[in-house]
Amino acid sequence: MIVVDKEKCTGCGSCVKICHEDCMALDNGAVAINYELCSTCSQCIAICPRRALSWDGVPPVAFDETRLPTPEQLGELLKQRRTIRFFKPEKLDRVLLEEIVGYGIYSPTNNYALRAIVVDDGQIMDALEQVHLQFVSRVYNLFFRSKAVFNLLRKVTPTLDPKDKVKMESVLERGDDFSHPPAIVFIVGDKRIALSEASVQYALYNMILYAQTKGIGSRLKGIGQIIFDRSRRAKERLGLRRHEHILGMLELGYPAVKFRNKVQGKTLSLQWNGG
Repeated sequence: MIVVDKEKCTGCGSCVKICHEDCMALDNGAVAINYELCSTCSQCIAICPRRALSWDGVPPVAFDETRLPTPEQLGELLKQRRTIRFFKPEKLDRVLLEEIVGYGIYSPTNNYALRAIVVDDGQIMDALEQVHLQFVSRVYNLFFRSKAVFNLLRKVTPTLDPKDKVKMESVLERGDDFSHPPAIVFIVGDKRIALSEASVQYALYNMILYAQTKGIGSRLKGIGQIIFDRSRRAKERLGLRRHEHILGMLELGYPAVKFRNKVQGKTLSLQWNGG
C-alpha cells in the first residue's frame, strides 16, 4: 500500500493533482489517502519531488536519465526481437527469472491483482504437455480428420485457416508441441476486471524485452494459454485460486538459434485521417 512519510511531505499537492482515482486529498497541509478508492497505480510515488511517498515503506529512487537508451539503441533492440521456438536445455537461474518477471509490474495495467506462476520443473511441464496433446487430438478428431466436416467448416467459417490442419497433423505425428523451454511464466488473474487480458500482454512484453537484454529468448504461447485455462487438471497443477484464469503464457530460455539480420521493408499498414 501507499505510505506517506509525514516528515518529508511538504503538502505541495503534486500527488493529489495526478491521482486519477480521486483518492488523495490535502487535509490541513497533510496528504490523506482513501485506500478504498486507491488502485495502487503508484503515480503519486513517481511524481513526489521529496520522495515522501513509498510502497510499503520501501523508499523510491530518483530516475537516472544518463542510463536511458537512445532511440537508435531502442530501435536496434526492437528489430532484434524474434520469437524463439528452439531452446537450449540449460536451466535458468531462479534469481534471473525473478528479475525478468519483476519487470512486468512496470507495465500499463487495468488489473492490479495479477500474479505470476513460474514453472521450471520438468515433471510439471510433461504433465502440461499431455494436457495440450489431448486437447489437440480431440479438436483434430472432431473437426479436421474428416474431409467432409473440414470442408463444411471452411464454408461456414471462411476465416478457418487450412494451415491449422497441417499444424495439428504435424503435432500429432510428432507427439510433441512444446518447444521445451527451461521455464514457463503464466500470468493469472480475474477476467471480470476490465482489460485484464490487455494488461497481461503489456506485462509480458516488458518481460520479453528485459529478458532479451539478458540474452534470454522468449515465445508467447497464446493457444497454450487457452488450452490450459480450459483444463481443470492444468489449473489444479498450477495452483490457481477461485476466479483466477490463465491470461498469458510466456516461454523463456537460452536460444538454440541465432538470428543475424534485421528484416527491412516490412511495414505496418498506416492510414492518415485529417488534413
